[in-house]
Amino acid sequence: MRRLMAMCVLAGFLAQPAQLAMAAKKPPLLPPHITVQTVAALPSSSPQRFRITLRVDNLNTEPLTVKAIEFKLKLASEGIIDGDSYGLLVVGALEQQIVTLDLHSDIVSSLSRLQAFTRGPTNLLPYEIYGKVTLDHRPKFKAEVPFTSSGDVPLTTIADR
Repeated sequence: MRRLMAMCVLAGFLAQPAQLAMAAKKPPLLPPHITVQTVAALPSSSPQRFRITLRVDNLNTEPLTVKAIEFKLKLASEGIIDGDSYGLLVVGALEQQIVTLDLHSDIVSSLSRLQAFTRGPTNLLPYEIYGKVTLDHRPKFKAEVPFTSSGDVPLTTIADR
């Protein structure tokens, strides 16, 4: 009986380091949630220029470092705007950051045609954004993760501001 009791106590001691190691393991990294907050048409003839504001939400309980965001933004059914942002962006744990980019597009046929797709008093325009985010999470760890989101965004012109 003593031998059985000693083996149980020894097994309990040996299991403790494994349990501690499992408790210390960090949860998997969640990609940031990226949405379009505003689209403003800037004065121009061709190509059409836009100021896009993106919101980057960190869904993790630790800070997240974004090294790059590369995306395609589809506005209504009028074409796709290519965009990117390079440089370090640190988003605190469970926080958000705003990124503003000036982009241009030859694909969007005209501002007046795009405005025809807006709805309501705030000129909401349907959008879809998709692409990849390059993260720098831990030393010597880089990850490219895809993202996509869609919704409605207000379309303004520089004259509206």
